[in-house]
Amino acid sequence: MARRPFIHVIRWLAVPAVLVTVATNAYVHQPRYWQQVQAQHFSAPITAWAERIGNASADLTDALGLTGRDAEIALVAPLRTNLIACAGLPNRIVSADSDDIVVLRKTGFIVGYSPALRHPLWVAYQTFPVASAELPPRPSSFKPDPRAKRSPHHKEYTKSGYDRGHMVPNLAIASRYGKAAQLETFLTSNICPQRSGLNQGPWYELEYRISEIWPKSLGTVWVIAGALPSPEDRRLRSGIGIPTGFYQIVVSQRDNRLRAFAVYMPQTVRRRTYARSTLVSIDELERITGLDFLSELPDEAEAALEAATPTRLWPTGIGGLFRLLRERFRPYD
Repeated sequence: MARRPFIHVIRWLAVPAVLVTVATNAYVHQPRYWQQVQAQHFSAPITAWAERIGNASADLTDALGLTGRDAEIALVAPLRTNLIACAGLPNRIVSADSDDIVVLRKTGFIVGYSPALRHPLWVAYQTFPVASAELPPRPSSFKPDPRAKRSPHHKEYTKSGYDRGHMVPNLAIASRYGKAAQLETFLTSNICPQRSGLNQGPWYELEYRISEIWPKSLGTVWVIAGALPSPEDRRLRSGIGIPTGFYQIVVSQRDNRLRAFAVYMPQTVRRRTYARSTLVSIDELERITGLDFLSELPDEAEAALEAATPTRLWPTGIGGLFRLLRERFRPYD
């Protein structure tokens, strides 16, 4: 009999907890401008608390395909899946100096490198289904790229307060193209200064989905990733530019249906931030970066896809969800 009041307390607490979870889950699936309007009616701590609970629950329900919507369009003909870059490389909307960027073609990926900033402005790569295989041992250091002017040395990042952040991830390339290609990802033409919370948190989480989860269910996945240079031209002591933030555009197709999402992650993003909370439209990224993406798509299709802001990352299924949870709490290598 003594246990019955305890059970009643648990039930009394469970009902509001479920209601709060459902409400905050719905909140984070609304358009960002709507969320911003609603946030004006509450204090900053309450808003942050609601976003945290909402994104945590939405990360689970989105992964299972129960919530959220994708940005998707129909194409007259499917894209060729053997191309590293989906629908063209990024182009400057406003012309710049001819030596501002050098395009470097590597095994399985392409780098748009800036000799002035000494880091890549953008990269493009693709992943595809691959049988499980043991990865080659991770190299112990990064090397300058002999094809990239002013490519940094490994020691120029040492004690800088920033990680050596891969733009094209080791995991995606080494597992598909082998050791020689892996070594190319460890050239400093593929590296940017990234805060550890970003590099080891939501940035890695998204890379893991792209490399290890989505190809198994979606087939070929294309990625454009890049860095936003600092307007104040902030640099490491070694002269390497420090980006203010980073973005990724991720594209897949099924038959003649093309879908895409984009994220923008400032350097200040915390390690436990959910990648889904950084979703933006591709149009927004074009305004931020001054670059034109997916320019080889038909104009109407490009406009429709880039204007939309999806409210979820793509589903992973229950198996993928368990793998994500394991990675989220695993020590970063």
